Amino acid sequence: MTRFDSSLRRGLMDANLAQYERVLQDADAAQPDFSPAYLRERMRLLADPWGWMRRRETVSPRRRRRLNWRVIAIAAALLLLSACAVAVVTGQFTQWFPSIWMDPKAPEVSEEIVSRMGTVIGEPQTVDGASVTLNAAVWDGQELRLSLTAEVPDLPEDFSSEAPFYDLECRLIMAEDQREAYLRKEIALSHANSHIDLTEEELEELVQSHLEYPDDPDFHSVVRAARQEDGTLILQVMAALFDYVEDPELTLHIENLATYKVEEGDDGIFTSSRAPDGTVTTDHEINDPFLKGPFDFTFTLDNKLSPISYAGDIDATYENIPLRVSKITVMAFQVCANVDLLALLDPTGEDPDKLHISLEQNLAMSLNGLWTEDGEYVECIGGTAFSVEQDGKTGGEMRGNPVHVIDPAQVTAVCIGGKRVELSELTRLDE
Repeated sequence: MTRFDSSLRRGLMDANLAQYERVLQDADAAQPDFSPAYLRERMRLLADPWGWMRRRETVSPRRRRRLNWRVIAIAAALLLLSACAVAVVTGQFTQWFPSIWMDPKAPEVSEEIVSRMGTVIGEPQTVDGASVTLNAAVWDGQELRLSLTAEVPDLPEDFSSEAPFYDLECRLIMAEDQREAYLRKEIALSHANSHIDLTEEELEELVQSHLEYPDDPDFHSVVRAARQEDGTLILQVMAALFDYVEDPELTLHIENLATYKVEEGDDGIFTSSRAPDGTVTTDHEINDPFLKGPFDFTFTLDNKLSPISYAGDIDATYENIPLRVSKITVMAFQVCANVDLLALLDPTGEDPDKLHISLEQNLAMSLNGLWTEDGEYVECIGGTAFSVEQDGKTGGEMRGNPVHVIDPAQVTAVCIGGKRVELSELTRLDE
């Protein structure tokens, strides 16, 4: 696994920078002419990837859009470079999950935090000569990460982890006896957060309609793969999984994992959909699967490092933009704040009597950092995504990703718009 750590660093940092070196050198002379629609979509994606996916599913619940990571490779490389200068190899979970940002000053502390939310699985399967092992899971109560290794015969020499991945036929499935409880809470919370009141009859109707789809709840799983120096693959699966049920039992289904064929002039968006009868359609040609399967791994999540939430009314200002923070949630990989904009917002910028927030302001407006019990300040990287509600009020989520994994219980304060907010002065919520 040590070889993969080196490979991952080269693949995600050195290769990206090398590929875009000329772009960076010529940036002043040739600015990309992105459309306003694209810039708004990029802002929403970078500020809140999971929310972006959920909104896409709301518009078209059976379609999956794939953003070509080449479009944001520069941003990804810069984020990785700011997070850690070298790959840190310590314990078992660190080796299984080399993409998790560890604290280079105290890697053993990071390993201990990751291990507390980790479940060792170690299940191997072989199908048509391809051997895949599901090593372990890491779960922080909102985001699930899975690590797999694969030995794939006749893997194409030109296989690239930078290519856009077709993974529509790979998914997480919840145990049948837990699906209804999960969906019921997911639907109720979704409508409550949208300030939409549901009667018991309406809630029941929605739950039953979702239960008709075997893929619901949809955990928006994303699969990535990278080749190690010895020729094996390591697969990383990320999914949005909330702690709505105790000890969730899941099945990871992997089938026909492939890459899209990229043609000159592609817009970077790859769309695929699956009809209720299982028929798959795509708007781009797909290469032959490098991992055909099918593989089905069933496991139970034994451990998680639960998020901690705090409530209160906190007024803050970012570049003369008035904000009120009502809730702060601290997770191992992310800090999130629910914010209200204390001014009327015009997303188009056409109304001079209303506030307009630029793309740059959205990306820069984030939780800047946090403090831990030992006095350490940990920088965070993120952004804010706003939406105008039906009543005209504007709410949003301000997110920040710490530059290394954290223990939520050790966080004492967060920095919002340059203001230190003490969590002890807020009300801790039992969720």
